[in-house]
Amino acid sequence: MQVWNKEINIDKAVKIILFILNPIFAVVYSFKTINTKSSYTVFFLFGIIFGLSFSVDNQKSEQNKFDGSAYREKFDRYLTYGEEIYYLRLNEYVNFSEGDKDFYFDTIAYFVSIYTDNYHFLFLIIATIFAFFALKSLRFLTSEPNFETSVSCFILTYIFMINQIFNINGLRFWTAAWIGIYCLFQIYRNNNKKYFWLVLLTPFVHGAYWIFVIFLIISYLFKKINHNFLVFLFLVSFLISNFSLDFIRSIMVYLPSFLTKTVEAYTNESYLSEIENKSSSFFLISKIFSYLVIIYINFLVWLFIKNSNLIINNKKTKRLYSFLLMWMIFVNFTMPVPSLGGRFILLSFPIISYIWLVNFYDIKYKIVLYLMPFIFLFSIYKQLILYTKVLEPVFYVSSPFYLIYKYLLS
Repeated sequence: MQVWNKEINIDKAVKIILFILNPIFAVVYSFKTINTKSSYTVFFLFGIIFGLSFSVDNQKSEQNKFDGSAYREKFDRYLTYGEEIYYLRLNEYVNFSEGDKDFYFDTIAYFVSIYTDNYHFLFLIIATIFAFFALKSLRFLTSEPNFETSVSCFILTYIFMINQIFNINGLRFWTAAWIGIYCLFQIYRNNNKKYFWLVLLTPFVHGAYWIFVIFLIISYLFKKINHNFLVFLFLVSFLISNFSLDFIRSIMVYLPSFLTKTVEAYTNESYLSEIENKSSSFFLISKIFSYLVIIYINFLVWLFIKNSNLIINNKKTKRLYSFLLMWMIFVNFTMPVPSLGGRFILLSFPIISYIWLVNFYDIKYKIVLYLMPFIFLFSIYKQLILYTKVLEPVFYVSSPFYLIYKYLLS
């Protein structure tokens, strides 16, 4: 059962004052008492303020490659064509045509466009939904008895929250990710099968999550599969992950047509060439750190395998561990496709963080955990840079009341 830590009124008052001065101050202070209702309120309100302050151009270009700009451009089309565009998108989804494979964004964009032409309202709503499911998921970690205010727990929190509020920039995939994570914890941690119904919504947020839904159902049906067999497949998947592209293409003929189109789009030569060209524009160090992160995550899973008796004997983590093994097998096999394994691997991070806290905290492998900031150094750097590119300088020095006036009312 998730319970809030007790808090004193003066602590709540400090958070209110700091938030009125600037939301960033309140967020930093709230980490001191992270598992309190007031801290989570601050985090949630910060997500909303970030969403309404999210600022991008109205189209992508060579200099501006933010997905958020593409979404703003699509929103502008609703201001012109409205209902006609919405039903066109919906028809494409129903017929699984070459158009959009979901209508989460289109539904929000259509209804917002009825009332306003201000795209900041659009990202406010998107950020609200994103923050809601992210924080509902995070509570599984912070409400654990082992969680405390310490360096180790903050590292685990970072791993858990690798899918940060900035990712409203690529809103469909990453919002679906938090809905999926929340459902995973409810199903595999709390044994609450009702959340299979909620997870069925994820493909309507992003079409690629049909893969996730099908995988989740299969993994649940085969949850008692032999552990040693899964370990063998995990090792094989890690060793040959860079050679598995042909295998992915070979199984496409056995997939439903709408899934075939998704996989085909992510595995065709022109798409992979485009990804490679994008990657080549970065420093070599970016690729090196990306590989280090993948190796690090797989190493953490290997440590879980070595201590599987400890994890399996804990009812909180037994089912999560079984799912994690199967999920990492899938991720490793699809890793050569950046928009499959390269993105879906992030769904494993919260599970890994939680299993570590419950079973390893203050027991063993601390040095491995303390390596994380160095392994993720380039990722942390990129995240900080990206935040500055979608927030105007006024965000860092203003009251939320001024930001509301500036972006929503003026």
